[in-house]
Amino acid sequence: MKYRTLGRTGLQVSEIGLGALEVGRRWGIPSLDDPGNPPDEAAAVRFLNDVLDSGVNLIDTAAAYWLSEERIGKALSGRRSEFVLASKWGEWCDESGSVYDYSPAAMWKFLDSSLTKLNTDVIDLYQIHSAPLEVIQSGEALAEMQKAREQGRIRFIGLSCGEAEALAAIQSGGYDTIQISYNVLGRSMENRVLPMALSANMGVLIKDGLAAGRLTDKIHRLGGEHAALKERVAALQSLAEGWAMSLNELALRFVLSNPAVSSVIAGTRSGAHLLDNIRASDGRLLTPEQMQALEGVA
Repeated sequence: MKYRTLGRTGLQVSEIGLGALEVGRRWGIPSLDDPGNPPDEAAAVRFLNDVLDSGVNLIDTAAAYWLSEERIGKALSGRRSEFVLASKWGEWCDESGSVYDYSPAAMWKFLDSSLTKLNTDVIDLYQIHSAPLEVIQSGEALAEMQKAREQGRIRFIGLSCGEAEALAAIQSGGYDTIQISYNVLGRSMENRVLPMALSANMGVLIKDGLAAGRLTDKIHRLGGEHAALKERVAALQSLAEGWAMSLNELALRFVLSNPAVSSVIAGTRSGAHLLDNIRASDGRLLTPEQMQALEGVA
């Protein structure tokens, strides 16, 4: 496993981080043999310890990930010094759906709840979940998070967001990190966001590096209405095979080849998939020739 500096935070994070959504919440492209249910508590505890043993030292969760925070707290409180803990606030979620609240008062409720469930005194990176543009522009949520940092309850401030929101966050100067969607099938962040983040020395976490499973074998679970997407992915699969790597290795190496990227948050609940993901972190980035070849198919 290779490590990179998370922007101005100075934190050293593994190039492949764990997105812990699937540890506590149903997710993914379902199939008859895999409906996407989370593991039971005992399996989740084993898996989370395996994650740290593998060299992954960045775990990203959220209040909206059902049992995820609680399971991390139970499994890893005794190993708290071994990993960078990131969580998010702004969305409450259960089986009935999601409720969003980005008010200053809500931030403290979310934070109190997360600290308790995670069984920790401090969250290393606290992020606004799917931050709306108006929340960034008002500055109220940021001000409350800065107070929490002054109290020592969080260390650094970030947000997960879309393109317009990421640009506003970078320009504000108040955020240490952004978490954005970026993959070989969706490259719009290359135009402005990633160069600006690099120039501002912001930490950049990438979600959807595997396009929510579409850049893995799970693509075959999709129906015929996704024929065009399957054709694009098949072309990428062919390139990957010619380069002696798996499809998900190609996808992750593509993301890591951008110099602005600090870590790819790859979600999984499977030990086998975890090992597949970390194979991409061996220092071998895509060559300029390989990147050019991708232009023709993605």
